[in-house]
Amino acid sequence: MDLNNVTVEMRPRSEWEAVDFGARMVRRDAAAIYRIWFAITLPLLLLSVAVVIFTPYGTLALFLYWWFEPLADGPILRIISRRLFGEDADVRSALRATPRLLLRNLIFLLPPYRFHMARSTAMPVTQLEGLRGDARRARAKVLNIRISNYGMGVTLAYHHLVLALYLGVFLIIFALIPTAYQDSLGMDWLNIPLQSSDRWAVLMSLCIFYVAQSALQPWFVGAGFGLYINCRTQLEAWDIEVAFRRLVQRRAAGVVAGLAIACLLPLAMLPDNAVAQGDVETPMPAREDSGFVGYWNDDDARSAVNAALANDALRQYQETEVWKPINAKDDEVNASRSSSNAFQNALIGIGKFFSYLIEFGLWILLAALLCLIFVTRGRWLPYIGFGLPKPQKTRRIVLSGGEVTAESLPADIPGEVARLWRANQTRDALSLLYRGSVFRAVAKYGVRLPESATEGLCLAAVTDQADSEQSDYFARVVKAWILCAYGFRNPDESTVLSMCTEWPKHFGGPQ
Repeated sequence: MDLNNVTVEMRPRSEWEAVDFGARMVRRDAAAIYRIWFAITLPLLLLSVAVVIFTPYGTLALFLYWWFEPLADGPILRIISRRLFGEDADVRSALRATPRLLLRNLIFLLPPYRFHMARSTAMPVTQLEGLRGDARRARAKVLNIRISNYGMGVTLAYHHLVLALYLGVFLIIFALIPTAYQDSLGMDWLNIPLQSSDRWAVLMSLCIFYVAQSALQPWFVGAGFGLYINCRTQLEAWDIEVAFRRLVQRRAAGVVAGLAIACLLPLAMLPDNAVAQGDVETPMPAREDSGFVGYWNDDDARSAVNAALANDALRQYQETEVWKPINAKDDEVNASRSSSNAFQNALIGIGKFFSYLIEFGLWILLAALLCLIFVTRGRWLPYIGFGLPKPQKTRRIVLSGGEVTAESLPADIPGEVARLWRANQTRDALSLLYRGSVFRAVAKYGVRLPESATEGLCLAAVTDQADSEQSDYFARVVKAWILCAYGFRNPDESTVLSMCTEWPKHFGGPQ
């Protein structure tokens, strides 16, 4: 690992900025990373498909594919890490290194580490630093103090996004199904994730899950690597080391340039001083840069560094949060300027006055609104099922002969029809029987009528929307009413009384 060859700016970042930093590294080499991803995961997908088709354990295929999916994380991490330090994104070498990386990251294929909630930040410690056992656990403990919570947040976000994409594919395809087939074909499509016995349903779920994971898994690995690199930058001061290295390089380049100028300067002055060469002052020889020689030697520096690293103060960690206004500095500058400017102070005073005025006005408006809500509570409380009883809507049916409401009909319609018939009020009796039948068909059985419907339209609506017995009975009522109203011919008394007897069976019950 040579910090002189880093291809990015090494500086401490916030944790979520580090996540974005890792995603940008993945985007830079997305072509090579996805070639590695498909080269490793497509054989796993085909193996899972074979398990579904040729074995009775197809329900476990999706779980098995998910379990062995970290096989592709190691080569992806290798590409990202090497590209960070200036090496090429060599896909073939990454694929050849897959067995070795599998052995190094085998811990993440075994329980309980397969369920590691911060695997994207823990895998670089195992793969890039090559640590095992107690050394790996001690190193991971140091890093987890800073990035463990953020690593778990990245993992939770990744799983939620995969689930959203997985279910989103089903919902999008369901939305594209015609409305006439959504109750049959659409519901069968939505039930695919819940079906475990149908092989085609399991295959469809497996393929859609693979698509969702392929869209997000490399970015998940890159986000964890970004957190890991940012944590090491903060703990090991990589940014300071890179700055010192560049400073030394610039100093060495300056010394070389000075020596070259000192060597070429006498040669450049020879033609002008050829006559009076004896008067030329001999230039002072340039001194060689001694660097840090004479200040300390390597042994002294090494012992001092070891003593500093052995100090217990380096193993202490404390995080302190201080709340500070975002525009604190701006406020101080504005206050200092306004103190010397009376006009600005006056403007500030006027602004505060109007701000208070607007604030009190809004409070008054809120109080008025609350009073209005309280005064009109009788109108809106019933509609939310609270407080005052909800007013009952009056059912109005408009026929060609006028309106029919519940108040215009008696409680016992067939009894009243029989009474009017026996009183020789035949037209009123048949009119009441017809209007009551229409009202009950609409109010109780949900028959929809056009506005100002005639007898023929009412008969057609009941025939189309009611059952056969109701439509037959209603046809007899309409026929009797039409004969009386337009043909001036009364039906037999037995016919009318039989319709009164049958009326509760077809249109009876409470209104």
